[in-house]
Amino acid sequence: MIPKNINREHIIKAIKETKKVGIPDGRSSKKFLLEYNGGHYPPKYIISLANKYANGKELDPQKFGGGLETNDFLKHLGFNIVEAPSKSSIIKPLKENSKIRVPITHHDERCAKCKETIKKLLEKIYGKVEQNYKFEIGTQPDDFKNTPYYDKLRWIYKALQSHRDFKEFVKAKTLSNCDFFIPNPGFIVEFDESQHFTLPRKIALERYPSNLELDFNREKWIRLCENINAKDNDPPYRDEQRAWYDTLRDFLPAIRGLKPTVRLFAKDYVWCSFDPNNPSDVERFENILEGTSGGWEIEVREEPNPSIARVIIAGEWEGNPIRTKQLLEDICEKWTKGRKVKFLITCGGFVQFDWPESISRNDIGDNKNPNNKAVNKLIAKAEECANSILDEGLCRKLSEVTDHITLGIDSFKEKISITQNYINQPHIELVFLKDLRQGKLYWTGKSYPTPTQQNGLVRIANLETHFFDLDNVRVMILGCHDLSIFNPRSKNAKGWRREVNDNFKKLAKDKKEKPLYVLHHPHTTVKIRTWLNAWRCLRKTLPSVKQYAGSGRYYESDRERSEWDALDKVLKDTKNTDTIDFIIWKKKEIIK
Repeated sequence: MIPKNINREHIIKAIKETKKVGIPDGRSSKKFLLEYNGGHYPPKYIISLANKYANGKELDPQKFGGGLETNDFLKHLGFNIVEAPSKSSIIKPLKENSKIRVPITHHDERCAKCKETIKKLLEKIYGKVEQNYKFEIGTQPDDFKNTPYYDKLRWIYKALQSHRDFKEFVKAKTLSNCDFFIPNPGFIVEFDESQHFTLPRKIALERYPSNLELDFNREKWIRLCENINAKDNDPPYRDEQRAWYDTLRDFLPAIRGLKPTVRLFAKDYVWCSFDPNNPSDVERFENILEGTSGGWEIEVREEPNPSIARVIIAGEWEGNPIRTKQLLEDICEKWTKGRKVKFLITCGGFVQFDWPESISRNDIGDNKNPNNKAVNKLIAKAEECANSILDEGLCRKLSEVTDHITLGIDSFKEKISITQNYINQPHIELVFLKDLRQGKLYWTGKSYPTPTQQNGLVRIANLETHFFDLDNVRVMILGCHDLSIFNPRSKNAKGWRREVNDNFKKLAKDKKEKPLYVLHHPHTTVKIRTWLNAWRCLRKTLPSVKQYAGSGRYYESDRERSEWDALDKVLKDTKNTDTIDFIIWKKKEIIK
């Protein structure tokens, strides 16, 4: 049996030791490998070694099982397990009497067998697959004049031209071949190796319209561009050229009426380790495809007397308006018939919209007390986005299950708003509330930014916007970090922050109709201590509040999963009332 006190940190220490000294003879693995930071290690040996860091000595391999027991233990700690390539193990073992051997990796992202395997897997799922498929489509912006995307494509093209002043980087008259095309149901699959992740590619991705459907995570691809920052100077303009052709493959489905382009990152898996003749491997690959496209499963946790329902996304989420609408449709389908609540709340950044090109930093002025004209333009853009989601049909469905819905709506930004992320990029974070009984739409937004985003956030200076009287349903709505106003540490704030703290609390206390409900819209919550003290202090400061709840993503890409608190505890400690929780498991993030 594997000791329960072995945690993720102990596993990582064992991996680092193995990377330095290699694997003893007889301890390699023929069937499965633990994948970590591009390296591959024998799972059972790693657990044996990790026990040394947890309990003082290596664990006897006879005392626990390999295969299912070992793999499930590691998966529970957030590690990825892949099948080992059939020819040899990934890391060569130590030879007898040798002192140290650097592990040697036999697999890289240019493995020809990986693409062959992907084609076979696609054929198992969809039947006919065309490899290196040619679309007769032009490559110049003017070739798309008669499409709705002409202005966006021209903007992206000009941005790429301006990047390094290469004006003539497009040489082909028609778009080069796609990696794979699946005729039925009709979509492209691209296999992206590291050379695709460049600064020009990031420049292009940042300018995609928010309503462009993509079957890959744009945020992830932008982060990969930043982290890999590949450079190919043969010819000198190659990066701009590749970024533009990739852009056209992403826009092509919307122009030609196909399903969105799927992109697979070459380093995400040892793709050739999948067996197309193994049904479980085929199913696993299908789940990966669904994970790239926003496939989800909805788990419903329902308490006896709920007045608030929450959408909790357990995984990555880009905030595409089309997918957001589909998710809300699916939630309505999952709702218990006859059960209705006062509020359905979502997380901060549940939806993202494109920052209007017409608004510059000069238009904003002081972002802490921004120009009202610029703020109104941003609100109008966000309202347009909210109305595109909450159309008549969806509102009719929602009105059967809730009186009000809130949408966290942010302008697009590269990083999510958490304390450690420095965000200088101009952005706004809003919360819209739709009164489904009256058909009215209200708004507020973040007034108390994190210190790391305060130079980029267009702050909502009007604190009155946080308070609503909805036919005697008195509500206070908070953006993500706004709840920190009630954190005891906020007493140490100085300058404009101190002024916001004092004025907000005074306003909440002095309101003639004091708030009965508080609805909080954090971007992420994986630690209960993030908001716990603020909630405690809010209840003391505002005894009128009878019910409160916060929604958020149960996901942080930059925090080790072993550091997350259990989801049950997070859900329990971010409310004081019964709720219906709709937990959205991205299929590739599901933890059984």
